[in-house]
Amino acid sequence: MSVYKYKKYKISLQSDSKKTQGLRTGDIIRRQYFDGKNLVYSLMCVLDYGIDKTVDSDTNDIVEKQYFIGALLEGDVPKTEEILDFARITNLFDTNRSGAIYLTGSDDNAPYMDVIDGIGRNESLCWPSNIATPDYEDSESQYIVRGTEAVTTDYILSEADNNRICHFKRNDTIYYGFVGLQQDFYKYVQNPNRVLISYKIKANKAVNCKVSLEYQDGTRTDGEETTSITTDWQYKLHTITVDYSGRYLRTVKLDLSELSPSDEVWVSDFNIILLSSVSNFGDASKIRVGKLNGITDPVFGQLEGYGGYLQKLFASKSAHISGTLTAGDENGFAATFYAGKIHRNVFVNSLDVNFTSAITIDTQIENPTGIGNVYSASKIINMIAQSEEWLTQHIGKKYTFSFWIYAKQACQLSILQNDKAIGTVQIPIDDTNIWSRKKVTFELQTPKQAEEALVLSIASTFDTSDNAGESIFYFSSPQLEAGELVTQYQPTDTILNYTEDYGAWFNRGGIGGTIQNPLLQLNFDGEGSIGTRSNSVLIKTDGSGHFANKNIKWNKNGDVTFGKNVTMTWDNLDQSVKDELVSKSIRIVGTDTFTLLGDLTGADPVTNPADITLTLEEENLQSTSSQRQWYYLQGYDYIPFEGENGKTLTIWPFEPYWDNGNSLTIRCIVKFSNEEYSATFTIRKQYIVGYSLEITSSQGVSYKNNSCQTVLTANVYYQGKLVDPDYVAKNYIFKWTRYHLPDMENEVIDWWKEQRDNEGNIVQQEIDRSKPSITLNYGISGQDCFMCELLNGNMFPYEFPLIF
Repeated sequence: MSVYKYKKYKISLQSDSKKTQGLRTGDIIRRQYFDGKNLVYSLMCVLDYGIDKTVDSDTNDIVEKQYFIGALLEGDVPKTEEILDFARITNLFDTNRSGAIYLTGSDDNAPYMDVIDGIGRNESLCWPSNIATPDYEDSESQYIVRGTEAVTTDYILSEADNNRICHFKRNDTIYYGFVGLQQDFYKYVQNPNRVLISYKIKANKAVNCKVSLEYQDGTRTDGEETTSITTDWQYKLHTITVDYSGRYLRTVKLDLSELSPSDEVWVSDFNIILLSSVSNFGDASKIRVGKLNGITDPVFGQLEGYGGYLQKLFASKSAHISGTLTAGDENGFAATFYAGKIHRNVFVNSLDVNFTSAITIDTQIENPTGIGNVYSASKIINMIAQSEEWLTQHIGKKYTFSFWIYAKQACQLSILQNDKAIGTVQIPIDDTNIWSRKKVTFELQTPKQAEEALVLSIASTFDTSDNAGESIFYFSSPQLEAGELVTQYQPTDTILNYTEDYGAWFNRGGIGGTIQNPLLQLNFDGEGSIGTRSNSVLIKTDGSGHFANKNIKWNKNGDVTFGKNVTMTWDNLDQSVKDELVSKSIRIVGTDTFTLLGDLTGADPVTNPADITLTLEEENLQSTSSQRQWYYLQGYDYIPFEGENGKTLTIWPFEPYWDNGNSLTIRCIVKFSNEEYSATFTIRKQYIVGYSLEITSSQGVSYKNNSCQTVLTANVYYQGKLVDPDYVAKNYIFKWTRYHLPDMENEVIDWWKEQRDNEGNIVQQEIDRSKPSITLNYGISGQDCFMCELLNGNMFPYEFPLIF
């Protein structure tokens, strides 16, 4: 049995001492000094204190000596000739006596000054402040009463100097089971650690009880001690060494099974704590100034070098910060506010890690940083942290890889970079079943294979000697940063900003309104969304969201849905939107037919018109040459007209693009504002073969003295036969033209108009050039040439000149 029988020492002040004995029951006290040869150290717990009245042997006067009785928990036995100045480190039940200032120049990692506080409460394995109910039990914060069939209990907040009181009263029920308190541990403890059980107790009559430390399943007992209970409040301290395997959860039992009907017991100020927690108070440092080695922070890990470490800082008036300012929750976890260097964590997508090995995403374990995934594994995990290009540029540079780990069993983690070992991390049994942040500092290694990305691996080796706990670990929130120091976790996604600039980032809280009810809320749903307190606006991390109380919604693909309450008028839109909304189109306009008129001679036909010019008309758009292209259809494909991107296109009747056909399909394509508009137009050839035209003169073709009085008539023949002149006059149009030889390009001006002599007499009536016949009555020369053109309904000409 490993009940530690501590020794008690009564330490008194001299009656003539100017010192005051200020220690109280439950104080954990410590002395430490160097006597020139050895380091003298004692750790004690104050069991009682008081004042002795004695007779001074020199004066025979009654003098008072202040004293305290201490239980030696570890260290050197106090001796009269030694320095007996003890400093209070904490108190096992009085939270008002839990702080101290510790200044040392002899400890490891000295010199430094620590402000420590809250060891007795914060490091407690059990600090009950009420009685558990059948619906909810929490052994760390509640009295867990067993054998409720035989006892009734009630909770008393305080009585005199006693607090957190659990009152037992035995009833008349015959009961043979366990009656008392059973406080289970939620963390593992192992040898050679020692468990301190501290409480006050009294009864309505003298009785005995047993206190034990054992496995929760009751198969082994590390230690058991019987203690007596009186009718006065007594302070009890039991120290039991963990004797058996540390792989089994323990429980502390306060056995009151010996109570008789109507017996009553009161237990107050109950506390269970490890000796290591009160002797090694590095974790209780709230402030350290000096050398920081030995400080382990849950967020930053193990600190090194000289500096200042504060868990609370209040600054008013003028406060200046250079570098990085981060904020998390009240315990320093999570990542809610960041102001500092933008590019800190170079691990790509730490929120959703790219693993090359099999991995399980766990949704039951809460993420310690409050953002990103939690992964579980049992052997090795491989993850891509950076690209091959990045690794090549940073070979040989020093980086620190940190991560959060939660192991269910003691283990060793081997850290590898591209299959090269770069460090190990130990997870002792005391650190199992809790989140802790670990780090490894290393120089980036050249990978064994060329063109390989930066791959970081964690390989686990579990200690399964006792088969206690599950061989599994949880992993989250990796961070890779330059240098040897670990900074607060900076989440990343797939896009990193490789910059040296500084900036700010918010993940929780809001803007406007009040602190607790901001107008604009950040990550209010725990999924990283941004919204308003009225829910009228929501933007999610996947890109979806809504406006105006969901009247305007869109999904992650950008598809927008308008609700029935959305009203939009044309005046609400700016010009660019109007330009986008109005109907846009193009069309091709121009003549659509070539008429080819041939005769019986077999000569090349005459074409009307000689060419066709097509024009592109645009509706609500204005394209440029680079946005237009003309095409012609050949077979099933549209072939571009080389160099033709203007607004007009000229088509000739006998070019190769006709491909010996009688129709030609033209297409124009305009690419405007990421849209494509097109229009087509078809031109046809119309052949008219077999017509001829003969011009006759009523007075012949020769005249004397240049006097010409004759009627010119155009006779139309089809395939050698005269067409009825009345039909011709009704269905055909003629065009008479006069030239002065040898100029056959420039028509004589106004020759058809009315002509008068010098006296104003009309000598020639105005000639209607569109009729089959015209009358000439004026002087001509031998160089006059009259030409007649036969025009069908499409203004097709056929020429037959008559020269005078």
